Amino acid sequence: MPFQRDCPREPAARYFVPGLLDDVPFFMTVFLTIAGITVRVDSAIGWNRFRDSAFYNDFLAAGSPRWQCRLKHTIGPPPDLVLERSPFHTQNWQLAAAGDLRVLRIGPAPVRGRADNVVVFDRDYAHGTMYQKSVYELFRRFIDQFLFMNLLSRKGGFLLHASGVVWKGKGICFAGVSGTGKSTLLNLFKDQVARGDLLNDDRLAIKFTGDSWRVYGTPWYGESRVSSPASARLSAIFFIRHSKRNYARRLSSAEICPRMMTLALLPLWDREATSRVLASFQKIIRNIPAFELGFLPGASAVELIKKNV
Repeated sequence: MPFQRDCPREPAARYFVPGLLDDVPFFMTVFLTIAGITVRVDSAIGWNRFRDSAFYNDFLAAGSPRWQCRLKHTIGPPPDLVLERSPFHTQNWQLAAAGDLRVLRIGPAPVRGRADNVVVFDRDYAHGTMYQKSVYELFRRFIDQFLFMNLLSRKGGFLLHASGVVWKGKGICFAGVSGTGKSTLLNLFKDQVARGDLLNDDRLAIKFTGDSWRVYGTPWYGESRVSSPASARLSAIFFIRHSKRNYARRLSSAEICPRMMTLALLPLWDREATSRVLASFQKIIRNIPAFELGFLPGASAVELIKKNV
């Protein structure tokens, strides 16, 4: 069973994020583990009150594991911080520096309205405080993936637009943009492997673990709603496309790199983190076979994949 502490009768524990003066009580603790990286979340709100709690239940760790990031969650306004003038921004979120802190705003740009969520991290993303207007979702929109993209980059890993399975202990990735058949290939393996070996239909984590590359399931599924916390040693990456025939063509190093850059989720807001991910590409290209896979949905495509892993 995942560890969760709801203890309203105990005195509120308190701790500080470096650089912040706020002091937030918490009564609930959960540990979320994805790709071998654990984030501890402390909150005064019970786990099941968040609308997205079930989304992460398979990724909650038992006991009190060692964590790489500790977040505290609170309902209320964020502190007043002086932000840099030119933040990294998209349509739905913005990242700015405030001294040694990093401030992630989720919601419209400041000129269009107030943010729904604000998360203040330290420079290394080892600690953070989440400020929300109301109890809704714990990780609203992009917060969780943003955090794990940063943490993975420090551990020789990255997120990839891919579906994946574990077949006979071998981790297999099917990388591609939407509509190229990631979910289709995963469905073709449903009768070939246990359900827990269907890693994900849309996003996988890949990380070097000291002596090998491993592929991990993540909770960020697509239309098939398939996800698993399982992992395996990575045996092959297939860059997929629909075709009028089944074929698998081994790719050269020069062909692999641009495909990886297109399909990986790069932490472009951080030059050093992006450099670390690009360095990971060079290592994985040298060690993991990659193929262009054209396929017709059916058993023959599955057999072709098996022959190449």
